[in-house]
Amino acid sequence: MGIDVTRFINKLDDHLARNDMKGAKECLSFWESEARRVGDDRGLLTVLNESVGFFRRASKKDRALNYMEECLSLIDKLGLSESISGATVFINSATTMSFFGQEEEALKLYDRAALCFVKAGMTESYEYASLLNNKAATLYGLLRYDEAKKDWLEAIDILKKTGFHDGEIAISLLMLAHLTFDSDDTAYEKVESLLDEAWEYLNSDNQPKDKRYAEVLRKCVPSFEYFKRPMEANALREVIKEISFS
Repeated sequence: MGIDVTRFINKLDDHLARNDMKGAKECLSFWESEARRVGDDRGLLTVLNESVGFFRRASKKDRALNYMEECLSLIDKLGLSESISGATVFINSATTMSFFGQEEEALKLYDRAALCFVKAGMTESYEYASLLNNKAATLYGLLRYDEAKKDWLEAIDILKKTGFHDGEIAISLLMLAHLTFDSDDTAYEKVESLLDEAWEYLNSDNQPKDKRYAEVLRKCVPSFEYFKRPMEANALREVIKEISFS
């Protein structure tokens, strides 16, 4: 008998939504122990994959990378290396590698994940767009601007088709604004156009104004500040505050 993965995810999400990092850490530890106790490798993979993301956000490099290595081993053990489940782990692991400065290794894992989506015929999915967004960020960090721009534009195109992900489109547009300015610090008109478009998507009626939306806004605030748009940045902060207390 395996662990109740749905219950685990709901408990973890509840802690994270309340920014209860201590509770989230205890939740991860408890369910990891449970999965190991009952010998549930698939459940353990889910828990450890969430642990990778948690310790990445906490900037705990050793713990994040150790959990990542065990996740990759479990992928092979369970025969999931060409599955969408495997792709999800590859993306999380690649994002973690990139976060800790291992960008070239990260790109290899993004490519492995992409092959899983191609095989499954899911290259028009939200998940594939997320892969492209994350990979683009890594390419951007390596100053491979043309490749990063291509991936961000493709991600935006996919997200427009899937609908209800206008916040993620806004993030991609803001990253394109950074890329454009880094490539040419005189391209003010293009940058301003991208910022205006991102603002429109952030305020779209297609975007549910929930806790996930608040997380999107948190990622956008620094960009509006960087490009000297304090009114927009402060407006986003107010919305984040409203959602947090609702």
